Amino acid sequence: MVPPSARERFDAARLINIANGLTAARVLLVPYFAYLLISGRGKAALLVFAVCGATDALDGLLARWLRQRTLVGALLDPIADKMLMATAFIVLSYVHVVPLRLAVMVISRDIFILVGSFLYLLLLDSSDIRPTGLSKANTAVQVLTVLYFLAVAAFPSEAKALGTGRGSLPDRAVTLVCAVTTVASGLQYLYLGIRKLSDA
Repeated sequence: MVPPSARERFDAARLINIANGLTAARVLLVPYFAYLLISGRGKAALLVFAVCGATDALDGLLARWLRQRTLVGALLDPIADKMLMATAFIVLSYVHVVPLRLAVMVISRDIFILVGSFLYLLLLDSSDIRPTGLSKANTAVQVLTVLYFLAVAAFPSEAKALGTGRGSLPDRAVTLVCAVTTVASGLQYLYLGIRKLSDA
């Protein structure tokens, strides 16, 4: 196998930096997203959320394509994702689009997993923490839930015409599915954590 040239290594490093830059840009867009949502600019907030999702997919694609991952990217990417989702649920709850209890469930789960992961690393000195299938499904449900409520906030007249909006059956169904998967995912992590600690 022919080793990469200096030019190829430079291009790879530059692209990796671009991937990290996209992640950093996502972090910087979070306060702007919150501002737009609080100020009632639902369409713009929905667009910014979509842009954040696109940068998330793109920076991951660049990292996989180059078959390289940086420590900065590994640390910053999940932080950016958690910041965006937490901000979305908190602000949507603040503007009375998402039920407060759902926002509390989502944030509590994330805090619980964060604290549990820290204790797991501290007590077991292990780094084999990976998201479960249920956790990945819950993440997808949470993203779809935010998109749904952002769309309702961005297009209130259309939402009302379609029978969606505050207190509607679709709203309650989306909230229920998100709440159930969030609680189930949290309980699964609790079970796995207790089992690993008992086996240690």
